[in-house]
Amino acid sequence: MTPYVMVLGIAQDGGYPQAGCTRPDCIAAFRDPRLRRHVASLAIVDPSTHQQWLIDATPDFAEELAMLESPRLDGILLTHAHIGHYLGLAQLGREVMGAHGVPVYAMPRMRDFLQHNGPWDQLVRLGNITIEPIEADREFRLNDRITVTPILVPHRDEYSETVAFIVRGPSRSILWLPDIDKWEKWQPRAIESVLARVD
Repeated sequence: MTPYVMVLGIAQDGGYPQAGCTRPDCIAAFRDPRLRRHVASLAIVDPSTHQQWLIDATPDFAEELAMLESPRLDGILLTHAHIGHYLGLAQLGREVMGAHGVPVYAMPRMRDFLQHNGPWDQLVRLGNITIEPIEADREFRLNDRITVTPILVPHRDEYSETVAFIVRGPSRSILWLPDIDKWEKWQPRAIESVLARVD
């Protein structure tokens, strides 16, 4: 059985509709749950080993986790420290899941942010999460069949760097890039050359 990815959400950090939105389309979505959209997140699933990982822990973490076969997580890969990408980590704490040792793959500034700011540092201290260091342009392995390479992208980096991920399985690969300021700022890379490396 081949590993696959599943798009769990496509909306910006606040989801759709966003809090405070009074446009007619937002009002319609507040009234009709079928029109709502979860915050951008991707699941990586290896059915042969029953392993599953999330890219980003969004404010819609509970609903997105429920879309998977089971609530068991083999890890969470974080792109950066904006609210739509890490707030869901709080659900792993003792007030909700009381998780034990969930690997959280994070770049250097993201690791520092989690280890030295509450309430995230409590997740580390209580062992709800285990920080797994990753580096830009350095491939790391999720299991024997799936590898991931973080790529730095230009974005508002107030609290952490921002990365996209290239995810490679046995026969296919994808680029997951939820946030970037402008394609023109992504030097020396060009989006065309990055896309040429994936399916």
